[in-house]
Amino acid sequence: EFLSSYAELGVTSRRLIAETCLRALVMETPEHRKILAMNIMEQYVAAAGELVGLYYALKERASRPVMQSVLDFKLDRQSAMAFFREITQLSSHELLAGLGLPPPEALAERCPSLPEKDIKDLHKAMEQMLYDLSYTGRIGDGATLAIAQMAGQRHVGTALVKQSAWLDSRGLRNDQVAAMAIDDERRTISVTAIAVDEKKLENILTNINAMTRASQNMIYGVLTMYQEDERALRRESA
Repeated sequence: EFLSSYAELGVTSRRLIAETCLRALVMETPEHRKILAMNIMEQYVAAAGELVGLYYALKERASRPVMQSVLDFKLDRQSAMAFFREITQLSSHELLAGLGLPPPEALAERCPSLPEKDIKDLHKAMEQMLYDLSYTGRIGDGATLAIAQMAGQRHVGTALVKQSAWLDSRGLRNDQVAAMAIDDERRTISVTAIAVDEKKLENILTNINAMTRASQNMIYGVLTMYQEDERALRRESA
């Protein structure tokens, strides 16, 4: 029940807020555009953190309640790097097996009670999930570190700034905005800058779409397996 509700509202909210901010960019003043741009970036980080947390919660569901794992999860450098490394190095069958899901071609055998139309829908969802995970995994180490850095900042507290020249000799360009926070691990002040460039922000939104879609399809697949197992138990009891 938690996963079903979470997929419908919690996961979707990241995409909805980012899309709304991107549409609002066109009509806003330069200063407000910077605020909207940073909010899109924050939704990007949140979508990544929720995907990683969900992925590990589902992999570990035999030993720990899913809801507890999802709610307790905190994205950091180590978990971000491990996740992105894993989804790029594992084969599609290994990824699915880790989540307790069969290969798309074995769905009819694994779910004998599902009608043909539902098998086709599930097959499409699994193929889409694998594509979105592959797409997400191609963001590169630099983007992975930026996600991990901003995720850590969110738990410490972040301030939006339009200039950071007092910290270094470069500062920010006129088209940039930055989130500034204390990095407890490195005992430094961390500044994560983002350019208010609609093309770049559209690319970030594409990544948010891929991450949220992967999360939703992951939940769809796992819930289908739960339901199929329950039907199998009822048949055995009968």
